[in-house]
Amino acid sequence: MRLKGIFKEKSSTGKLGILFLLMFVSVILHTLLAQAVIVLFTDLTLIAVSMMQFTSQSEIDAVKFIQMLSAIGLFITPTLLYGYLCDFDLKLNLNFNRQSLLLVIAIMLLINPFISFIYEWNKSFNIPDWMLVFDDNAEKITNYFLKMNTLGDLFFNLLVIAIIPAMGEELLFRGYLQQKMTQWLGKPHVAIIITAILFSAIHMQFQGFLPRFALGLVLGYLFYWSGSLWLPIIAHLLNNAMAVTFAYPTFSDYAYLTENTATWQQAFFSFMAVGLLIFLLQKNLSIKKG
Repeated sequence: MRLKGIFKEKSSTGKLGILFLLMFVSVILHTLLAQAVIVLFTDLTLIAVSMMQFTSQSEIDAVKFIQMLSAIGLFITPTLLYGYLCDFDLKLNLNFNRQSLLLVIAIMLLINPFISFIYEWNKSFNIPDWMLVFDDNAEKITNYFLKMNTLGDLFFNLLVIAIIPAMGEELLFRGYLQQKMTQWLGKPHVAIIITAILFSAIHMQFQGFLPRFALGLVLGYLFYWSGSLWLPIIAHLLNNAMAVTFAYPTFSDYAYLTENTATWQQAFFSFMAVGLLIFLLQKNLSIKKG
């Protein structure tokens, strides 16, 4: 039986329901698989892991493993299945040239001072304590995750924190949601803004809402201008990978490149430099399309 495009003729509401169903079933199955692997191949108990006391490296690795498979189950598997069953083009093509790729890399290398400045500004907002609980928990988990002693820890973190989130979140937010919002609204710029808001909100880290929203805008326009999901995936991956890599002891001397501190002068230079690079990127992609 040929399953590709089997739900292509369904209504928009029906297709949305299919996506939600796929996400629900997929995240449960992937999480159960992760838990089964931990029970069968380690000495840990699920109770110990679920408490997240992080008393040993094995507990930290177990939580990472569950998070990795859960992210695959929530973002990657259901979105790819949806694209296949509904014949929805997620734009996984290489519709860009080497110059565009180099410009994207330069943008992500230079944007951090501006993002850091926005982060500090966002932290100055009067955020209710119940919201800050989410930020504190996320910061605690991140700090444990980023404690690395071996190259194996580094590569595992790159997979869990950089590669999987970059692919999964871009598949769902830019590959699916941004395209759907553009179709529904007929206004691509509004769709990019709404998608960036949802992208930032889903992380449940309110002190980082504005900087993540700004990154979401950049990722959204990379997708809109190029018509290729790979450019925002690469940009997203690079952003996350730098934080992971510079937390590794061997490269910690370069941690200042991703620290959340920047003067207004550094932020201004970063904003202007990134603005110029984005202009050049948009021109380059426009010429390629033409």
